Amino acid sequence: MRVLRFQIRLPTGQIDSINIEGERVLIGSGAHCEIRLPLDQAAVEHVLIELGPAGVFARALNFQPSPMINNVPFMQSPLPPEAVLGVNQTQIAVAVADSAGLGGQAQQKKKGQSPVALIGLALILPAAGYLFLMPDENNGPGLTKKEAPALWAAPVAACPVTGPQALARGRERSGIADAKRERRPFHVVDGVHAVPLFEEAAACYRSGGDPASAAQADEAARAMRNELNEDYRTQQVRLEHALGVEDWPGAQRQVRILQQFTLGKTGDYVTWLTNLDRKIKLKVGEQVKKP
Repeated sequence: MRVLRFQIRLPTGQIDSINIEGERVLIGSGAHCEIRLPLDQAAVEHVLIELGPAGVFARALNFQPSPMINNVPFMQSPLPPEAVLGVNQTQIAVAVADSAGLGGQAQQKKKGQSPVALIGLALILPAAGYLFLMPDENNGPGLTKKEAPALWAAPVAACPVTGPQALARGRERSGIADAKRERRPFHVVDGVHAVPLFEEAAACYRSGGDPASAAQADEAARAMRNELNEDYRTQQVRLEHALGVEDWPGAQRQVRILQQFTLGKTGDYVTWLTNLDRKIKLKVGEQVKKP
């Protein structure tokens, strides 16, 4: 299997090397990111690295500040081995290697705690960190589950503008929603954001006197609501099962999927997922250390 090798230079001058088996790697300050940078260097999700048959590609997910390749801003671009990816003041070099030649280091690096991750953790770890650093009597995560929030509020029913402007806004919102719907298989939160955009488009089409387009937008919103709600519930059940059988790598994957669904939200459930992810990392690390 091919492995992505990252060499990361932080603004402090510290250099860290991480090997990751996988075709998609998120770079950002979020707890679910494979390459986790400090909060002052990256957004929750800043760059997506994808490994395909044609090589490595980088896609910008946040533009404050805009990520760069060889000091040139980009939206989506190939990432040659000699290129330097810049995220704020952090510089990252990416190369492709064969896991057979790494002697098992790739998996260990993927699952272990890296200095980069620890720096990000130190910046965002609250006083409640003892919850997941304390040993558990039952060897489980030991965190009380919280109720998952709804993905959306009530459907959007009104257009913020009227007249000819309503039709223009409907077309604009519909176009953005279509683009997000296409990205939904690769970026769950885009699908979540597409639903209210379709609903607003429908309301604006109705206000502007285009019922046919309104009906299409309504149907798109309804279908996505149903699909995403079902997927959301399924991922919660899978997480409960993984925790129940102490499948820590599986639980870690499910936590990160659910963090995608709830990206941008706040509250007890989001905090619970973040704390659970940190707790599970310790469990995964313990498994890696065992002979």
